[in-house]
Parts: sequence; structure tokens; C-alpha cells
Amino acid sequence: MARFLGPEQLGLAALLILTAQFFESVSDNGSDRFLIQDRDGDVPAVQKLVQLVFVGRGFFIGLGLLIAAYPMAYLYKEPALASALMILAISPLIGGWVHLDFRRAQRRHDFRAEAVGLGLAEITSTVAIIIAAYYTQSFTAVLYGLIARSIVQVIVSHTMAQRPYAIGYSPEYAKRLALFAGPLLINGLLLFVGSQGDRVLIGHQLGVKDLGYYTAVLLLISSPASMITRVLGATNLPLISATRGDLGRLKVAAGRLAGRTLLLSLAMAAGFALVAPFFVVLLYGPQFHQPMTLVALIGILQAARFIRLWPTNVALGMGLSHIVMLNNIARLVALPVAIVGFLAIGGLSGIVVGFIVGEFTALIVALVLLNRQVGFNAWDGFDRVAAFAAALAAIFGAAWAVETDRYACVALFWSLLVIVAAWVALRERATITEVLGLLRTLKPARR
Repeated sequence: MARFLGPEQLGLAALLILTAQFFESVSDNGSDRFLIQDRDGDVPAVQKLVQLVFVGRGFFIGLGLLIAAYPMAYLYKEPALASALMILAISPLIGGWVHLDFRRAQRRHDFRAEAVGLGLAEITSTVAIIIAAYYTQSFTAVLYGLIARSIVQVIVSHTMAQRPYAIGYSPEYAKRLALFAGPLLINGLLLFVGSQGDRVLIGHQLGVKDLGYYTAVLLLISSPASMITRVLGATNLPLISATRGDLGRLKVAAGRLAGRTLLLSLAMAAGFALVAPFFVVLLYGPQFHQPMTLVALIGILQAARFIRLWPTNVALGMGLSHIVMLNNIARLVALPVAIVGFLAIGGLSGIVVGFIVGEFTALIVALVLLNRQVGFNAWDGFDRVAAFAAALAAIFGAAWAVETDRYACVALFWSLLVIVAAWVALRERATITEVLGLLRTLKPARR
């Protein structure tokens, strides 16, 4: 899409998606996860209630897009945004009718329905966007993909469901759902500011073209990271929920998730810094070339966002949704720091540094609150955070050294990274052994 459209049209597509994500975030009450976390999540009345909430949410997002269409077009001086946002309202109206039986199945650790639905929806969406981008040469190509994704998700969810679809209100469970979803509803707006604030600030301060450059690089890591986050979060949430009342089992489950997120985060940041500078040009063309340090910073930002899955998923599994909300309040520090970074450092790099600071602040706050709430040692997990920070510093240092032709420093920073990686491998040897064992079971049997 970036190669077909160029940075300016890609920036407009990013604005389209950002507007939709704003309304998705402010209406995200986590009610589907209530089906997994709550002891009565398997009861038909609960599922009907949650599906009713989803239908209402779809109408809310659609109405929000219609109302925001002309103000957004006026704000960015792009008249075409208005009609595009109106058409985009179709997507949430369709998506609200998704059958949530796949969430109920996850109580039994059955993730097949979600995996099939997510996989088919993403493939269909990607193909639709590519074809539309080729023929339209316009940012509106993203509309075809988003609407197609909603249609496929709804069809697959109904096809693979075991229960008939129904919606209904249940006074018995509505109060309990409200107590669970309330903090997450407030959290939605905070989540948008924390996770999308970088693009909003870039679009406002630097313009649509720079937003297009930034989005193109970010998508190379954020898209796969988002997929992994969904899978890892969905598969670990029922495991953590099952440990309620048993501190020993909870510590084991939380430690397993922490190890996986740490290893994956470091692999993301290091791998992205190593290959992304070349892949950006290869995939998008020379006009999208960006400095190696900026690419490394974008990878570091996404890795810092990803590792927060560890404390927030544990908190959700224990029903402590207020910790997730407070964690996202802490992320708001990113905005003033990003503005200072923009003024002091300048350009995209200054803004990204500010949001990295916000992610680390949120990670630390979440760990402190979680350890206190569930009864872990106050410093539990902070050795992982320290190793993570040291590794990211080494990755950025190596990128800076390569960019400035300081090759002696390259060797120094990579040596530091190897040392930290060795410590992490030793620290997470149980997780690594578990993953390797799982991979061996996936090998085809010899004939």
C-alpha cells in the first residue's frame, strides 16, 4: 500500500484509522474478556448480555465516525476525509454483530475459532487493501480492507459458534459486568492517548507526510506485534484466571508470561534495528528511507509497548482491571515528555523518545501495583525490567554507532547486548526449554 500510494496518501490513511481507533478505544469496556474471567462466563444469559453490549458499541462507533467526519476534514484541511469517515462507519456497524462464542470457548483453552477468524479476516483485509490501492491510488483503499475484515470476522464467528446467536439484557449480571468493565471503559481513552498519541502528535506537529513516513516504518513491527499480543494475551488469560486463590500457581503462571514477553520484546527490538532499515527501502522504495537511529527508536517503542502485556494481562486475569486503568494513566506522562523531546531533540526522534519514557513509566507503575495487590515481593520482576532497559540502550547505541561510523563503539554495544542476552537466557531458561519442547512436538513424525 505504501509503495502504491506514497507517504502523503499513507498519512491520510493513518488519520482515517486513527479516528476509528479513537472511538474504538473510548468504547472498549473489555466485556468480551468478562466471558473468560468471570465464574459465570459460560452462562447463556451472560453471553447474551455481552453480545448486546457489542451491538451497542458498534452503533456508538459508527455514529461517532459520522459526527467526526466534517470536523476532522476541516482540522486537517482534507475534504476527502469527510466522505471516507462516513463510509468507514459501515465497518463497526457490521462488526458489532460478531458471535462471541469463540471467547466462551477460551474458558476451555480452545482458541481455534478466534485463530481461524482472525487469520481469515486479516488475509482478506490485506488482499482487499492491496487490490484497492492498486486501482484507486488513494488512501480510501483502506476502507475496503477494514469493511471486508469486519464482514469476515462476523461470518466466521457465526459459522464456528456452538450456541445460537442471541442478545438480551440480564439485570442479574449487568451490575457485575459494569464493575468489571467500568475501569476498562475509562481506560479506553487513556489507552488511545498512550498507544496512538505518538501518531496524533506527529500528524499535528509535523504534518501528514511525516505521519506517512512514521506509519510506514511502525507498521512493519506493530502489525506482527499486535497479532502476537492477541494470541499471547488470549492464551494466558484463562491460565492466570484459573490460579485465583493460589499464590504459588499464580506466581508460576505470571513468571511464565513475563519470560515469554521479555524474550519476544528483546527479539523484536534487536531484529527490527538490524533488518528494518533495509526492509523499509526494499518494501516501500527509496523515498521512505529513514535514519537508522529513528528506526531503532521505533522498534524500541514497540517493544516497550509489547512487554506491558505481562503485568496488564496478569491484572486482568485476576479481575484487577483498575490496575490496567492506572497503568494507562501513568502512560500520559509521554505527552509532555514527547513535546519536550520534540523541542529539544527535534523531529520524529524527539517525539518517539517521549513515548518510550511513557511506556517505561507505565510498566513500572503496573508492576508496583500488581506486586502489592496480589502479594508478590515488592521488587518481583524488576530484574527483568532492568535487563530489558539495558538491552534496549545497547541496541540504540549500536544503531547510533553504525550511523555515525564509530565502529569500535558498535563492537562495544553489541558486546553489552550479548552479555545481557546471556543473562536473560539464563534467567528464562525454563521458558526457553518449554518453548523448545513445544517446537519438538510440532515436528512431523518420521515414517
